[in-house]
Amino acid sequence: MEAHFQKLALKIGIELPERFSALIALAQSDKGTMRSAYDLFWLDAEEAEREIDEWLNPDDQQGRTFLPFATNGGGESYCFVRLENGATGIAQALHYGQTTSLAHTDISSWVASHYVRIAANLSHLTHQTEIGAALIHEVQLLHPALLPADRALLAELFSRPCVAMPFKDGPRSPSKIVNAFVSQEDEKALLEKLEQSDPVEFTVLRDWMR
Repeated sequence: MEAHFQKLALKIGIELPERFSALIALAQSDKGTMRSAYDLFWLDAEEAEREIDEWLNPDDQQGRTFLPFATNGGGESYCFVRLENGATGIAQALHYGQTTSLAHTDISSWVASHYVRIAANLSHLTHQTEIGAALIHEVQLLHPALLPADRALLAELFSRPCVAMPFKDGPRSPSKIVNAFVSQEDEKALLEKLEQSDPVEFTVLRDWMR
């Protein structure tokens, strides 16, 4: 199945990096890849091509090229992106003219960011017995897609004690207590290190929407 993504990438003129290809190969062979990530659903190559045809067609994207590979429940695709200047990275293409940020230059930091968010709030996970060991095992399966520094970060994170901590879903939300490996304040600091400090921003629109 990963070969179908390679074929699609060739069709739209993108060369896929090794770690990105490794993640796609894992996800296409096992839809349970990154199973603990909240609101993340893998696309197959056929779904990705349909998304390109319907929304992300390069002819409408002002020199940017998108290869969607996953989505959230709202249909906002995570994409490998090549910008008009040739720079590449990972972004979530947001609807309704919202600003999309090229937050990650490498798939490794994108994966690690998802697990940092998991570490700060385990409430959506149904099975929390030996959760640290289970998450360490889950991350180990992703090693072909991860840089050594990100592997070490996540291994250390999920080796910590899992304890009850306060958590807020948003700035105006009431605080609640969740099981976590890291505080919400530390989560924010880690995410800032994993994401670009000054990312390129753009909107994702068809020409008729401009």
